[in-house]
Amino acid sequence: MGFQLVIAEGKEAGREFEFDQDSVLIGRTAECDVILYEAGVSRKHARIFSESTAFFIEDLGSSNGTRVNGSAISGKQNLKPGDSIAMGPVVFSFKPVELSPAEANTDDNAVGEDGSPHTRIVSLAEMKKSRNKAVVGLNKQAGREEVAEHGRRATAMIPALKGPRPSAPSTKRPSVSGKNTKLAAKDTDLPEGVEVAGGGRPKLARVSGERPAISAADRARYMREGPLGRFRLFWDTASKGTRSLVAGGAGLLALLIIGGIVSALIPEDAKPKAKEPEVISGDPIEFSFGLGEVTYERPDEKSFDFEVKSPVAVMVVLHYVSKNINSKDEVAITVNGVEVGWIPADTMEDKPQEQIIPANLVKRGEINTVTFDNVRNPPEEDPWSIRSLWIEVAVLPEKDEEGLKADADEKYKRGLLEWEQRDIGASNRWDAYKNFREAWLTLEAMPADRRPYTHRLAKDKMEETRRELDIKCRDLLLKARSAFNFAKYDQARYELDHVKDFFPTNTHPCQYKAEVERLEMDL
Repeated sequence: MGFQLVIAEGKEAGREFEFDQDSVLIGRTAECDVILYEAGVSRKHARIFSESTAFFIEDLGSSNGTRVNGSAISGKQNLKPGDSIAMGPVVFSFKPVELSPAEANTDDNAVGEDGSPHTRIVSLAEMKKSRNKAVVGLNKQAGREEVAEHGRRATAMIPALKGPRPSAPSTKRPSVSGKNTKLAAKDTDLPEGVEVAGGGRPKLARVSGERPAISAADRARYMREGPLGRFRLFWDTASKGTRSLVAGGAGLLALLIIGGIVSALIPEDAKPKAKEPEVISGDPIEFSFGLGEVTYERPDEKSFDFEVKSPVAVMVVLHYVSKNINSKDEVAITVNGVEVGWIPADTMEDKPQEQIIPANLVKRGEINTVTFDNVRNPPEEDPWSIRSLWIEVAVLPEKDEEGLKADADEKYKRGLLEWEQRDIGASNRWDAYKNFREAWLTLEAMPADRRPYTHRLAKDKMEETRRELDIKCRDLLLKARSAFNFAKYDQARYELDHVKDFFPTNTHPCQYKAEVERLEMDL
């Protein structure tokens, strides 16, 4: 009685070998009965032998171990029909066979072409089945020196297989006809996915859920091909799920690129605009309105709504920036249908403007409407614009006139002290401006004919501190831009961050300008 080994996984999947001796040595050297020219196989890897009517396998201290049905063995282990035997990247299927009297009397000591005591099969294309001697993985043109070199090489360590391998099916060879026939497991006893092309040597076919093994030589060839070869290697060894993720990511990236190209080709005028703001609040609206270079064209007027919820009387300050206003009586400002003032003619580009809305015009708990009406632009020809709109709500103190005067005097004196110390603390300039402003607003609650002279002084100091704040903002932004131009990016970032020390709120536009600079510098 002998046994049969069929390569179930490996470069020569489908080859069959039969042995009738009591012991078969498997390894990488020429003295072995089964010679595996694979880097993961040791010189003397394992031995299959018979005792009585049973067959056993034992590992001979190999570097990567021997696995039977996916489990590493220690000592000898009994072999049963259909067991899979894994050594490095090669997996055999084991099957005992009954030898005919003629096969049993075959002279096993016949000398081959190379002088070995057994027949050595080196022509892989001419024969698929051999007895008593097996050579796997050797190039058919290999000479004696290459054979010896394979035997002298050190064993390469390979990753341990995770989980048990399924037992290899029976290896009964079917009859094959036709030029290219794919064998299914239900029709034959070959492993599922084995394909025979033109009656030649079987090879692994790609079947659902499994990937064919990639040999070390194929891996090396892929790596030599550069980035494209490495991607092909990754793709050929990737699981179905990984392929799906990569394909999905590539598709999404392609859509983003196409969308960017289409967006760049669409004219700005044809692109959809954001919803036009119709409500004004404490946050500046950076869109522009009017005629000419504006976000939203409003040739003659634009209205906004706002709501104030307060249990006491309040005064509202409307903040905005205007441009291309040629005269002081061109654009009127009305609140709830009542005219409260006119936009002044342009004096300085980007200069913030203010318009006080008296308490008697502010409806508390109701919707108020403020309108910018260009009374000189019915032909809709002259450019004009407003932007950066926001409102400030000032609660009026519930005091008599003497109390309002005392409150305003206290805030004015505090503003003078902080103004004198403007170079000591970074925020003192802003605090001085805020106190002068509060003093002025407090006295605005009084009838105009009974306001004290402090009202005028507070307004003048408020304008002076405002000009100083504008100069300080310009100096900080110039320092940041200069540092950036000299590639001092950390210093530029520091100067932009330092803006918030001098301007702690966004009431002054310097914080907004600093963020614009930061975006342009990409800091």
